[in-house]
Amino acid sequence: MSHPLLPYVGAETEYGRVHPFKVAAALLLLVAMLSFAGGATHTLIGIRQHNTLLEQRTYEVPWSLMQLQLEMGRFLDAVRLLHAGAIRRDELMLRYDLLWSRTPVLLSSQFKDTLSERPDLWLLIQQIESRVRGLEQQVQALAPGAPDYQSILAELSPYLEPLSRTVTATMHGNVRFYAEYDQAYRLMGKRLYIQIVGLFITATLLLLLLLRELWRYRAQQLRDPLTGLPNRFALQRRMAPMIEQGTPFSVTVLELEDFTQHHHRFGFEVADRLLQAFSQRLQQSLQPHEFIAQFGREGVVVLARGVVELEEVRAQLSRFRQVLMDRESIDAHDFYMVPVIGVVLYPADGDNLVELLARGELALELCKRDRLPYVIFDPSLLKEMSRRQRLARDLPAALESNSLGPSFQPLAELRSGDCLGLQTLLHWHHPGFGMISSAELLRVTEQFQLSERVFLWALKNACGHLRRWQELDEPHLFVSLSVPPSLFGAGLERRILPVLEQHGLEADSLVLDLDENMVMKDPFEALSVMEALHAAGIRMTLADFGSGCSSWGSLSRMPVSWLKLDPTFCSGIERPGEARQQLEILFGLGRLLQRPLICCGVDQEAELRVLRGMEGELLVQGDWVGAPLAAVEVPGWLKRRQP
Repeated sequence: MSHPLLPYVGAETEYGRVHPFKVAAALLLLVAMLSFAGGATHTLIGIRQHNTLLEQRTYEVPWSLMQLQLEMGRFLDAVRLLHAGAIRRDELMLRYDLLWSRTPVLLSSQFKDTLSERPDLWLLIQQIESRVRGLEQQVQALAPGAPDYQSILAELSPYLEPLSRTVTATMHGNVRFYAEYDQAYRLMGKRLYIQIVGLFITATLLLLLLLRELWRYRAQQLRDPLTGLPNRFALQRRMAPMIEQGTPFSVTVLELEDFTQHHHRFGFEVADRLLQAFSQRLQQSLQPHEFIAQFGREGVVVLARGVVELEEVRAQLSRFRQVLMDRESIDAHDFYMVPVIGVVLYPADGDNLVELLARGELALELCKRDRLPYVIFDPSLLKEMSRRQRLARDLPAALESNSLGPSFQPLAELRSGDCLGLQTLLHWHHPGFGMISSAELLRVTEQFQLSERVFLWALKNACGHLRRWQELDEPHLFVSLSVPPSLFGAGLERRILPVLEQHGLEADSLVLDLDENMVMKDPFEALSVMEALHAAGIRMTLADFGSGCSSWGSLSRMPVSWLKLDPTFCSGIERPGEARQQLEILFGLGRLLQRPLICCGVDQEAELRVLRGMEGELLVQGDWVGAPLAAVEVPGWLKRRQP
């Protein structure tokens, strides 16, 4: 089953950046939303102002005018009816009292502000009040059939028509006001509806855009920006349910061999493209039950549901190695992707997420260290790790108490038999684990960042002994010391020279053993470090020469004093055959490079006789020449060794 690989730069957006078109769309929607919101607010303010005008408009004035008109008409009718004898005086006085009570209401302070806008109406009401009050005696004296009623009618009848016109005009004004108000209210209501709908639509679109970006951001948080693979968080989300359900699975951690060196040699762009190709090939080889994720900066993890049998694991690893076998060309450089692999199984090797990932990394580190095709985690690795951690904790105290036991193995000139130097070897008799070899001590110091302390301790110890040995008529004697990989870098000579000066030694009294694999990881940087050491007068040997990882051009430029062969090259040379032919080839290479050789592992006299038959300068080292000696044994051995 193939899974598409997400590109480093997407079609619309770069990782972590929003496309300018989306920014412009979001800003446009925001401006539109603010515009609709501002318009709706303005409309609501207008509606409130109309409501205020409506509240300020008085309804009592038209109503009181209508009541005044009505009561005046009723009073005049009562005057006529009393004259005709149709009603009693009490009814007339009641009508008069009602008419008399209407004008004070209109002339009160409550309506004064309203009527002051119409002085003609204010004057009319004042005149009516004046006439009504002035008729009080006539009304009281009015009798049926008396001719005085005509004067009352003559006093008030002229005011009926202007009062009626005023009432009619007021009612028409009210009708017109309410009609205009209703029309304006409908227009503002329609505008408010449109603005609210627009505000809702723009807010919804903006919210959808933000939600889409949040979803995209969340998806990006679960993917690696370079390879597009799911990252460690996505891996944890995939593993957690399987652990909760107790589903068996395997965790395979893969990295490219020497990937860090590709960064230094070809630059980050080429190395990143190589990592993308590495991830893509693995992803395309996955089966339906497998899940791939980026693990750290350089590694990937393949999670395989149900794959817990060793046969299935080996078949999976074979498939991965097969898909990575083909050449990958990047910027005219050809790469062959060799993976280092660590495998851990659930539930056999761990029952939680942290343990599984930690043990997978441990298996990967052991695969790198031992340069194996793959390492499947085994519980014994935990014991080994625990042992190393204990050694790392105890080592600083051992340095302070001088508990490390240095030994010195002689290096002799083949022809004359003179001892020219002594190689410093470190061993440690640990109170809990017994004798710790030099190789294991080197692995522990490299893993736990203790290499510099141990190297400087060994250097000071060796220089202190060398000073005393040179005073015993051995002025040209030197000591050699292996340089740990983590210490091999710029400024190494600045750490060494003060120690030599402190013990009164010349720079050529020290010979540094540089491992060929260590030097060839970055030949250009190694060459600059070696030239600085050479300029300081410190001599060097290229140890483990013949492993096949050195280029001819790099070897010819290296300022080394000797080429030191691996001890295995002296094994079996006492008989004619392939071993002796291989050694002769290495001697020929030494002559072409004009560098003398150091043959290690010379343990038999027959091997020494064969070496004497070889042409060229040669130093030998081995049990036949001299076994490793304690510091106190060296002076006696040197005296016995003198020719």
